[in-house]
Amino acid sequence: MNYPEILTTTENVAREAGSILMDYYGKIHNIKHKGPGDVVTEADMASEEHITNRLKSEFPGYTILGEEFGILKTELESDCCWVIDPLDGTANYAMHFPIFAVSIGLLHKGDPVIGVVYDPNTNRMFCAAKGHGATIDSNPISVNLNAKITPDGLFGFASRMLHSNHRFIGNFLKGRNLGSAALQVCAVASGFFDGTIDLGTKLWDIAAGAVILTEAGGKITSPFGTPIFPLPKGSSAYNSDPVAFLATNGVLHDECVERFRKGEENQPA
Repeated sequence: MNYPEILTTTENVAREAGSILMDYYGKIHNIKHKGPGDVVTEADMASEEHITNRLKSEFPGYTILGEEFGILKTELESDCCWVIDPLDGTANYAMHFPIFAVSIGLLHKGDPVIGVVYDPNTNRMFCAAKGHGATIDSNPISVNLNAKITPDGLFGFASRMLHSNHRFIGNFLKGRNLGSAALQVCAVASGFFDGTIDLGTKLWDIAAGAVILTEAGGKITSPFGTPIFPLPKGSSAYNSDPVAFLATNGVLHDECVERFRKGEENQPA
């Protein structure tokens, strides 16, 4: 596969989807709930429909997994699978809070090889192709080199983890929750955050960010340090089961894993 060529096409599709989101922004009238705190709007649907149609046209043999419409084929018939979050940060979007993104990732045999996360509010384009580095607006990015957990280091937490008051949170004085897993992973890739963690996100939230992070020099695993990728074809993650992840600059990854394990051991029964 020609990764740079595929990446260029993916960037274009993400920009088009971002334009759709901005056309709807501030004009949403139909907000539905898929579950507690899990909202969907007509903008999500319109964005995913556009992305799906464009990718089907450009890459007709690939499987497509989207947040709103699921897998377009009955099973993973191709080694290549697009994983789409048409609007990561829907709750922010519905409340007119301008932190959200389009996330499009490509898995090849379960391994993230193309990632695009587009923030239409700031027109920032995070992207990466395996073996070709990571960029923001065509400028190379890399993780920071903070080797230890420090009082000043920024660390991202999902709202569900904050709600659970997990003991791991107590290791960090500067916790942050942007409301978008994709943008939080990109914040690590860009060197802004030391890391970010979520105990129950979905594959489409991290598929694109995973390759952006690793190409920027970072690391993503489960919070216990076990690999997430390559994702086997039989993984329940393709069927929207939760994916727990820890994404860091790589240097302090082992320390975070160790502290997470200790936090698990000391969690109230």
